[in-house]
Amino acid sequence: MRFSFVHAADLHLDTPFRGVPVDSGLLGAFQQATFRAFSRIVDLCLRERVAFLLLAGDLFDMKDRSVRARLALRRELERLHVAGIQTFIVHGNHDPLSGDTGTLGLPESVKVFGAGWEEAEVRREGRLVCRVQGISYPDAEVRENLSARFGRTAPDFTVGLLHANLGGVEGHANYAPCTLEDLAARGLDYWALGHVHTRAEYPLPGGAVAVYPGNPQGRHVNETGERGCVLVEVEDGRTRRRFVPVDTVRWHRLDVPLTGLTSLDALVAALLERVDTECSAELEGHALRLTLTERGPLHRELARPDALAQLEADVREQLARRHPPVLLESLRDASRPALDLEAVRLAGGFSGTLLAEAEALAADPEALTALWAEEEDLRVLSQRLRRLGVDALDPPRPEWVEEAGARVVEELHEEEAG
Repeated sequence: MRFSFVHAADLHLDTPFRGVPVDSGLLGAFQQATFRAFSRIVDLCLRERVAFLLLAGDLFDMKDRSVRARLALRRELERLHVAGIQTFIVHGNHDPLSGDTGTLGLPESVKVFGAGWEEAEVRREGRLVCRVQGISYPDAEVRENLSARFGRTAPDFTVGLLHANLGGVEGHANYAPCTLEDLAARGLDYWALGHVHTRAEYPLPGGAVAVYPGNPQGRHVNETGERGCVLVEVEDGRTRRRFVPVDTVRWHRLDVPLTGLTSLDALVAALLERVDTECSAELEGHALRLTLTERGPLHRELARPDALAQLEADVREQLARRHPPVLLESLRDASRPALDLEAVRLAGGFSGTLLAEAEALAADPEALTALWAEEEDLRVLSQRLRRLGVDALDPPRPEWVEEAGARVVEELHEEEAG
């Protein structure tokens, strides 16, 4: 039996994008972006003539769904209904069942799973081709391992539709937590997951797989790169999966090295060239964070009061005039002074001795450990971090000492140059 379906999650319809300036020229594109991405998902379903669409939670950005978001959802699902394509939905922490007003109905071809585990059948031309199991969040916070409620009921290809944090992924609330072992124990063929916004696949025993498609539209600078959904083709119980981008506005984090740049004109040209290289003209817009890196003589120029802010304003204005327009979220300086540390080391003196001592300490594990044990400030900081569950300073790393030595020499160099 051959069939296909589309797996999407975390639509976050009607995300407000509050950080986008009203006068940026991109606000309208951002405000429509989540809706346009979902429309592209439906276009894909129609183009590929799939059997069904899976939506794995967080369809809406807020528990109190906006009227605009609900109407857009119904409009798109109606397109699938007319084409004879079913839709299966679970709700997650952003759009729990408790937030549904019940004032807008959905087409008959749409199955919304309730707060208790359920299983539905997918039939084509009277033949059973697939089983879909799912469960929605009754409220925003669900701490139970919901995967334990799932389980194979028949030999047919079976999908588990679940909004969950698999393996305690950082940066996402630990709702409906589960492990790969939990999912494998349920014996299903495909786990259609939502909640984590980064695309990922996890193989399971027997050819099964657990998949996060990621969210279809990046919403801030920490959601960079292509965003989309997964087209799944099933044949003889095995799946072939293809990621399909559907985002209309894309976020980027780009580094621009200062190395070799000796003038502001050259720096601006390098920034704009970097943007042009990474920002496709096929999209409706881009948003990005630029970070200056490495060593260069312009570091001192940019360290002057307001210099970086003025450069940022100039670049932001130029990018906004591009087609498609580009929103500069921020310009950040992580560059270093144009300092030849090897020359400093060879020249000796206080700075050379400091670098040599730092290198010697970094190369001596016993001395390094003793420094951490004897230095009161380091010990107190390490203890505080451990109480917060962070082992950032354990064990001490040699590169930290070398970096500290280089930083001190750079500061001394900057003071002398000033």
